[in-house]
Amino acid sequence: MKQVRPLDFLILILILIAVFFSFKKTVTPVSNKIMVQANGIKYEYSLDKDGVYTVEGAIGPTTFEIKNKSVHIIDSACPNKNCVHQGWANPLVCLPNKVIITYENTGEFDAISE
Repeated sequence: MKQVRPLDFLILILILIAVFFSFKKTVTPVSNKIMVQANGIKYEYSLDKDGVYTVEGAIGPTTFEIKNKSVHIIDSACPNKNCVHQGWANPLVCLPNKVIITYENTGEFDAISE
């Protein structure tokens, strides 16, 4: 077994830092707005204003929270609640209630296209 040299350790640390920043950048929205489609109706909300909002879906209300420029579903009328367990993802989808929440594309570059 080879002994780990200081330069090996430095290279490993640099690789870990690069991986961390590449993942961090991919989940950061490039927009300051979200689009919500609920039962065929489109809504627009600002990510700059934290709050809890409710839209009416096909089978009842869906409540979501905007906080720190991210969004997640708090509650929905759907029976299985899979949308609630999606966390702070993009997009957020509640199929039974026909609600889709996405970040609006502002035409700026995202981490994948840079």
